[in-house]
Amino acid sequence: MKKYILIATTFATSLTFANSQKDLSFSGSCESSNRATISFVGDILVHKAIYKSVAKGSKDFSTIWNAVNPMIQKADFSVANLEGAAALGIDSNGRDKGDVGFIYDGKVYSGTNFVFNYHPKIAKDLKKSGYDLISFANNHSMDRFSLGVDKTLEALHEADLITSGARKTYEDESKLYSVVNIEGINVAFVACTESLNGRSDKENQILNCNNGSVEKIVKKLKESSEVDFITVMPHWGIEYKTEPSGSQKMLARKFAEAGAGAVIGSHPHVPQPWEKYITSKGEEALFVYSLGNFVAFQKGLNNKTGPIVYLNLVKDLDNKAKISGVAYSLTQRQGYYVLPVGKNAKSFVNNGKKFYGAKSFLLPEEPLAKILCD
Repeated sequence: MKKYILIATTFATSLTFANSQKDLSFSGSCESSNRATISFVGDILVHKAIYKSVAKGSKDFSTIWNAVNPMIQKADFSVANLEGAAALGIDSNGRDKGDVGFIYDGKVYSGTNFVFNYHPKIAKDLKKSGYDLISFANNHSMDRFSLGVDKTLEALHEADLITSGARKTYEDESKLYSVVNIEGINVAFVACTESLNGRSDKENQILNCNNGSVEKIVKKLKESSEVDFITVMPHWGIEYKTEPSGSQKMLARKFAEAGAGAVIGSHPHVPQPWEKYITSKGEEALFVYSLGNFVAFQKGLNNKTGPIVYLNLVKDLDNKAKISGVAYSLTQRQGYYVLPVGKNAKSFVNNGKKFYGAKSFLLPEEPLAKILCD
């Protein structure tokens, strides 16, 4: 059973990679007093074909991904990136049309032409599937303008989902991130984006990856006695590129040197590799440059391969938390559905191992303890 507490908070070198191999190891001991496992999936981008199938059928977004719920529910806490607004009744011009029902009309609710808005029921469907925190800092956050951000966050919070990377117009900057107690470990989640697809963010509702704001927040969180571990979730990089850009690598290092213990990226719509990094202070950090797609209707093996990354944290009573291990499982998109990748799906398995190695791969039915706490 998942146990976590949202914590209210009032504050908003050496560049050495420790391991160039895909099989990673970390120094945290599983003999520690507290342990917490977090799962991360990539972009949830409900394209037109998938959306229309749901609207015509069950009107339940969770039917898209229900088959992999047990995989994310293995963790104590689960995180996803919602790419697109979930703003009740707001059309593509930012006008409030009221509750028009669960439909796909391409005007109020759309999943194409680079403008996305989903019926806000998606929030409740994510919650009942086992997700706990939603990153809402991405290039589609402003697809329904400032009002759409407010309405999306209202829907997510009404569904009892924690959010990161965005705030309502009437909230202060401390709402741009969240600190959560997960199994006795206080974990901060700081989401940001490099792009808003050219849309204006006049109210500064979405956290920007590039202007130094993230580093300032991370440094303050690092100094806080109320925070044990910091995860930064940037929406960055170049679409469809399977290797991180120079900018991604530079930003990841900046975030780690500021105090982040994990940098878990999204946006390229394909997986990118993970790496272990050691800061100038000798602290370990995990970089996952891109989790690729979780839900999307794009073609090609890389676009259909979705890693679920598991991060295991440990903490002694008087110390900050450390990573004790990482693992991953894989999902595949087949038709309108996201499905587990078993041992017989060789093309997906081999593809995942190219990015994350063989040692840390978990089949859907295998327990996390097999890798994270041997």
